[in-house]
Amino acid sequence: MGMHIHLILMNHITSCTPITNKDTSGNLEIYVLFGFSVNARSYRIPRYDENDGCARIHNEYISKNTTFFTYTDVRDCYMNFPFDKEIASQTIQTLDALFHGFYPFLYKAKEPPQREFHFKPIDLLVQLNRLQKRRYDTLFQFMDGVRKLIFELRDAHTSFITNCFSSFVFYTNLTLYSIVTDDGVQKIKVFNDTIDPTNINCEVTHIDGRRAIQVITEFPNYISKDLGVRFNVALDVNYPGITFFTRVDLPETPSITYTLNCDNHPKLVKRNWSVIGIQTILNNFNNSKTYFSNICKNSTNDYYQQLIAKLLEIKEAHKNVRELKSNEHVITIIYEIVDFISFFKEQDFGIVKIKTEDVHLNNTLAVEIITGFQALANTGVKKVVLDLSDNLGGFVLISNFINLLLFPDANTFYNMDIRVTKQFKLVLQGLVNLNEIVSSTNLTKFQYVEDLIGNNFYTRGGVTERYSNRFLISNPYEYKDLISRHLIAPLPWKSDDLIILTNSLCGSSCALIAEGAAEVNNVTTVAVGGFVNSPLSYSSCQGGVVIDSTLIFNIISKLNLQNNTLMPKPFILGGKLTIPSSEFYSIKNSDKILEFLYRPADFRLFYDDKNFRDRSILWSQAAAFIGRKPKIYS
Repeated sequence: MGMHIHLILMNHITSCTPITNKDTSGNLEIYVLFGFSVNARSYRIPRYDENDGCARIHNEYISKNTTFFTYTDVRDCYMNFPFDKEIASQTIQTLDALFHGFYPFLYKAKEPPQREFHFKPIDLLVQLNRLQKRRYDTLFQFMDGVRKLIFELRDAHTSFITNCFSSFVFYTNLTLYSIVTDDGVQKIKVFNDTIDPTNINCEVTHIDGRRAIQVITEFPNYISKDLGVRFNVALDVNYPGITFFTRVDLPETPSITYTLNCDNHPKLVKRNWSVIGIQTILNNFNNSKTYFSNICKNSTNDYYQQLIAKLLEIKEAHKNVRELKSNEHVITIIYEIVDFISFFKEQDFGIVKIKTEDVHLNNTLAVEIITGFQALANTGVKKVVLDLSDNLGGFVLISNFINLLLFPDANTFYNMDIRVTKQFKLVLQGLVNLNEIVSSTNLTKFQYVEDLIGNNFYTRGGVTERYSNRFLISNPYEYKDLISRHLIAPLPWKSDDLIILTNSLCGSSCALIAEGAAEVNNVTTVAVGGFVNSPLSYSSCQGGVVIDSTLIFNIISKLNLQNNTLMPKPFILGGKLTIPSSEFYSIKNSDKILEFLYRPADFRLFYDDKNFRDRSILWSQAAAFIGRKPKIYS
């Protein structure tokens, strides 16, 4: 599948975080140029202004041949740009037009959430306008306010990033995790400390003088509307994005002070933020003036993807001993499709570990998936754990295929629609390829755009608007014949033989697998982590197919709509807004949007000192729930 501008063709993918190419070297001292042929060593070291943080960064980069910098230098670089009313006004106008014309949940977000969710109803357009009217000293303060406002949507598919103020990665050498003791007490503990390993497993009672659990709970991330999920993600050493200890946003202070309790011996540990840059950016400026012109105003380079790749490097170096091996149980690898799906046998049950749906489905891969499931069935296991933890999603076709394979006689394919605004109608021919979608009613392709647009009106947040006819991405049964040819015998497991295990970070396409199993086929679910006295969602961010402002601007240009007053203008400062373009509906409750529907797990597990580092223990604990009657949540 190529990189086309068509939404449905390019974005069969629904993912809760940017997808990146991974550098698996794990060596942070290896410097890689991402496309610039400038040799840093050939620069003459210029005179520079000590008060210019950007110039100090450049001087360090050139004179010491390093990509590691101080918090103070980066902070002073970011803060060196005074507030610009014109930039602020244009940014708000562009965001207003993008959200007004293309964000499917614009008015749904104004409605009060289900009581189990933790987010505030938000009138986004009103709040954006209020941001513009506030007083700011620096441009950073304004942009930071915009980014945090969009975080308040708690929509994992929706984020705003600017090159100007997201050019470095911040991390600490101390990572954390949360356990619940046998007597039901929840604690924060040190998972890994690459500076002082004696701190590992010490309890963290306070962070910067405040209760550690409260600080982690308040950490601002946007991954889910469920506070327990956000808590899990803030501490997740496997999540390739913003966590409490790895960030692209400037931390509020240059260091963090932890109060530890190590075998009843209290101690204070202070850790400065470490900062690392990427050479693509570092080769392109030597002071604040050139940083602003070459980085801040650069709208052609997507630096954020490279920063996320750098985050992955850092996380790999600090993950420590969380591996798929056990001293207690014998685990046999039955079949594996590397970096996608693995099949294991542990004791008398099987495990299907799905890491991602970010793979392109074709006949060859489909046969491999079938082979893996068949190989697991051939071992004779009667129970199967479907481990969907740390799965950020991918292509909807993968979800459809796995649902079809596991539940061939059930409808587990989720209807979608689009909020049909005047803006969306103008670019519909660029965003949607009718050859790539089918009607939910009869699984046939739409002949004309008008057939897709339909005549459906819904009221959300007090506003009545038109929505498209519902559709599916491709015919979900297109691989049915291939399955019948290559699956030697039907898979032996019924719904009662399966259980879904997640740490709640099962988003987008992953969520469609979990939802299909649980909602339609009554497969039991178990979620691990969260808060000790609260239920927890088994999946997150079911939003919809993802698009971004760069794609929208490109289509506007291709269709010669730049002068249309309804269309958003490109940002003055290089940046990108990512949003879902569509929404998924529940199958059993066809008027409910999955993104706003609370779905608690049937059973709960909590981490302890052993199972957090040894996933096989969690597999055994989850398998023990198979066949048990779940608790019913009101």
